[in-house]
Amino acid sequence: MDVSNFKTHDWLKVGGGAVFLIAGFLPWLQISGFGFSVSANAFDFFFTGTVPWLIFVAIGVLTFLSAAKIFSLPETMPVPTIFLGAAALGTLLVIIRFFDTEGGLDRGIGLFLALIAAIVVTAGAYMAFTESGGNLAELGKNLQSKTSSGAKSDDAPPPPPPAEEQPPPPPPAN
Repeated sequence: MDVSNFKTHDWLKVGGGAVFLIAGFLPWLQISGFGFSVSANAFDFFFTGTVPWLIFVAIGVLTFLSAAKIFSLPETMPVPTIFLGAAALGTLLVIIRFFDTEGGLDRGIGLFLALIAAIVVTAGAYMAFTESGGNLAELGKNLQSKTSSGAKSDDAPPPPPPAEEQPPPPPPAN
């Protein structure tokens, strides 16, 4: 395995994914008092815990396998764009969990580590996206034009021209 091929953005995605892997098992929310302590980890929250955990671990593993030349990601897919979108979604979900603490529960070390790891992976995904020639402004324009045009495909044939309206027939003579 040759790690000399790893770029900075690869290290950010792999390292952040590894930290998120561990952070998922640590306490995210906890409550203590009167001689007891109860905690919850990432897997106690499906959409704001388990889904981001799957996203970030997958990005880290796929990046490692691709950068180490063990596995090749498909060149027909915009992998940097997909990773950036997935990382942004995962980070948003972790931020929601971070600020949506249940009454009386304190944030645990796992949630803090998860938030930092999510930001690191997203930064690495953004760096890879821009290195591949991606531009967020252009991506936004492309998405906006596709949604405003009804998501028409460029390969679709043009619609037929509108039929000319015929004047109504004259009224019958009496």
